[in-house]
Amino acid sequence: MDTPPAARYSPGAVSRPLRVLNIAATVITLVSGLCVLVQDLLVAGYREYHRDWVAFVAVYCGVQAYTLEQLFRKGWALPWLIAARAAVAYVFLLNLTSLWPQWRYWSPGRYVYELADIPGILNLGLFTLIFLGRGVGNSWSLIGATQDWWRPLRKSHPFTGRLVTAGFAAGVVFPVWAFLLVITQEAKVYSPEAEAVAREVLGGIPCATVREKAGQQTTDLRRRGETNYQVQIAYGCDVVRVVVRMEDGRVGSYYASPGDCCARDARQND
Repeated sequence: MDTPPAARYSPGAVSRPLRVLNIAATVITLVSGLCVLVQDLLVAGYREYHRDWVAFVAVYCGVQAYTLEQLFRKGWALPWLIAARAAVAYVFLLNLTSLWPQWRYWSPGRYVYELADIPGILNLGLFTLIFLGRGVGNSWSLIGATQDWWRPLRKSHPFTGRLVTAGFAAGVVFPVWAFLLVITQEAKVYSPEAEAVAREVLGGIPCATVREKAGQQTTDLRRRGETNYQVQIAYGCDVVRVVVRMEDGRVGSYYASPGDCCARDARQND
């Protein structure tokens, strides 16, 4: 069988540890995507609630399945798939403040984020997944997948090779730095008690209130036992955020998608 033309330009094989790491990540992501796809097709109301586009979910699952097949076969397209995954990861990281937390509910990989969302521990699970998993993990995979290209470049074009190597190093250092920065800030102000209150408040917000106050922000004082909490709620059709501040200044927050609350109102008015 002839080698595909693109294979002549593809970097070398990925090492075994990197393959195992990527296989595990791809399997988990594919399972999440398949769970979303099955529920979109078979569970009444699921697609409308999550506002999924079934064609996109199907393509997402197809890409993950093809990546898994290439990982097992050590296929010629694997380095390019890893490079594409790293590029998407960095688009996500560099635009985190505008994409998060909407990405979590929009992505067919939403159940991966749910697994990482462990309450009461500084959001450590989510931050580890976002910065170390997606950031460091994809950068490390890209370095390994393209080493047969960039190592010779350091000899043939030393200056360009050093620039490429510096770029790879930055790709690993930046997410580690961001992770440590976020965790340090969280440790200073985070309160698991305030987060528990935020989860409780958010769980009690009905759809009618979301529709009525979409785009608005409210602040009020609530009391539980002997403790007062300042509660700030930002209502939105994509995400509802609740931030709870305790009397000592520590903070806890929680957010969730309101699902099809706003769309449900539009359908009822048709």
